[in-house]
Amino acid sequence: MTGADPLRELARERGRTMGELGVLPQDAAWARAEADAIASLTRRQMRLRWPAPLARLLRRLRRAGR
Repeated sequence: MTGADPLRELARERGRTMGELGVLPQDAAWARAEADAIASLTRRQMRLRWPAPLARLLRRLRRAGR
């Protein structure tokens, strides 16, 4: 399946695996969890935020290095 949508391939493989484990597609909680998990792969990840004192220190060090 070269050239196919990687998210569709992932969803297909996860569905196959969950089916082997005995989870039924009619299970609404399973379907919702699977959809959320796969959709999360398309969302932008939140940027790592440093604690305020550390962020200030890093800014000062960057300025001093200029």
